[in-house]
Amino acid sequence: MIDTLMAHIRELLNQNFKNQYGITDNKVVVSSLLDNSGSIPVELEDRIVCFLLSVEEETALKNKSSRQMGSGSGFLDKSSPLFLNIHLVFCANFKSKNYLEGLNYISQILSFFQHQRVMSAGAIPGISKRVEKVTFELCNLSYDNISQVWSAIGSKLLPSVIYKVGLVVFDETPVKGITPAISSTGSENSN
Repeated sequence: MIDTLMAHIRELLNQNFKNQYGITDNKVVVSSLLDNSGSIPVELEDRIVCFLLSVEEETALKNKSSRQMGSGSGFLDKSSPLFLNIHLVFCANFKSKNYLEGLNYISQILSFFQHQRVMSAGAIPGISKRVEKVTFELCNLSYDNISQVWSAIGSKLLPSVIYKVGLVVFDETPVKGITPAISSTGSENSN
């Protein structure tokens, strides 16, 4: 599901750039920033590279009941849904002579998500029907945190923005059992 979401975001941003600038090539790619040798591949030059930084469980929703109303007169027992936040990095990997162009694309990504903070999951092909919406929140990192992120990635600092994307729901667990609903307390028959 994460791959489907990232591919959809890539397509939306590329279409936005094509419409806005009249370009024909895709500027946004979903890829690891570094190859196995630790260098940035040539095909990622002069591109906005989008990659998954981290996945975390949304703990505020973790303790939701695992019992759900069934279609009949009972309850379905199944594992609780998994609510996730994913952190996506959009970095401008532009040569020094095109540095300002890269900054412009970062600015346009900020503008795009300012207007598209919430996306209906129904508009995203391949996303589970259990997902109601997908939200985008700009992450504010301190200089120390930015340094730690780029150090962990293994690259030199590139102009970038990080978005917290939530709530991706994985609720495809099988039903463990069905508990019948109580239809009467039995106290009516005691007279």
